[in-house]
Amino acid sequence: MRPDLANYAGREQAYVKHHFLADYVERLVFKVASAYKDVVYIDGFSGPWKDQGQSFEDTSFGIALEALQKAKVEWKRIRGVDVTMTALLVEKDSVAFRRLEEVRALYPGINIRTFNGEFVPQVENLIRAIPPRAFTFVLMDPKGWKIDMNAVAPLIRRDNTEVVLNFMFDFINRFASMEQPAIQAGLDALLPGTDWRQRIMACKSDSTEQGAESRKDVLTTAIVDVIRRLGGYQYVMETPVLYPTKDRTFYSLIYATRSKVGVEVFRECQHDALKAQDLVRDQLKSDRRAAATMMNDMFAGVPTGNEFATRWMAEQESAARKMVADVVPQSPEAVRYGDIWPQVLAHHGIRRRRLGRLMAEMRDLGQINFLDWGPRKQVPDDDYRVTR
Repeated sequence: MRPDLANYAGREQAYVKHHFLADYVERLVFKVASAYKDVVYIDGFSGPWKDQGQSFEDTSFGIALEALQKAKVEWKRIRGVDVTMTALLVEKDSVAFRRLEEVRALYPGINIRTFNGEFVPQVENLIRAIPPRAFTFVLMDPKGWKIDMNAVAPLIRRDNTEVVLNFMFDFINRFASMEQPAIQAGLDALLPGTDWRQRIMACKSDSTEQGAESRKDVLTTAIVDVIRRLGGYQYVMETPVLYPTKDRTFYSLIYATRSKVGVEVFRECQHDALKAQDLVRDQLKSDRRAAATMMNDMFAGVPTGNEFATRWMAEQESAARKMVADVVPQSPEAVRYGDIWPQVLAHHGIRRRRLGRLMAEMRDLGQINFLDWGPRKQVPDDDYRVTR
């Protein structure tokens, strides 16, 4: 169930994040429940904060619990399988924690445990609470950015684990050039073993939009490297969440998986969330124009072709096409399509089905050649060999 925008006045960026989370958890949990008898959701910074819904439906944990419950019911109905769903919720604030305790009554079919305290000191307790062969999804969504990633590493490098980190880029970008020892130590703990400081200093003097993009690239590349290295993840991807009325990144959602299925699901959910973001941003801008001119905008919500998602997806598709040309070997060498698409999706924001059509187009143009292409096929199968 996707979130209700009416609950997000003044925090529309959270709506985009929750739109992604609702789609991702529901789709992924439904798929992995076929292979795991235990599914665990961990929220390291649960809140609730600023929720306006009646039953926590506009909080990250509320959305995740709804998805877990739905998947549990569906698997019982369709397959007769009773998957054990567990939620481990951490919150340091005593007032928010008391409210968090109320959630058990809303989801009696889910094993919910709550932990009052800072996330990092609870890591060992969380690990002990996870069943040995469970599939685990870890959400780290702090108010700020202070997380000791080395201390979190034992949790995120467990087998059968996936991670989403809300990387507060705009906040981090403001602090990254400050020289106070406490700030630098905090960022070093978040980005250990990277050269983020040297690279940030190299683009410090550039106050242009390009400079902001360069700093974003430095910081997101660093956190992606940290999660990949400490967690042992083959695939780590990022999706930007913009300010509601500014063409600037507010934060980035960093997703890590070791599964091809996870890569595919992430790109599907990412595209849907970015399209939703464009609609919300367009409506907010239209409302502002209407308030300023005292006239309603009859074109509000009508795509113009210049929305962020449209431009971003076109750029990503162009980059994906180039990568295909680079990774497909020249004849007589060949590679399986099933080995190519996860690599391309991991690096570029294109959906799997669109990549299949793109490679069919490249085949028709003679840019690549599939050795096993069947009659009336529109997209390649994973076992098809491709060459140039």
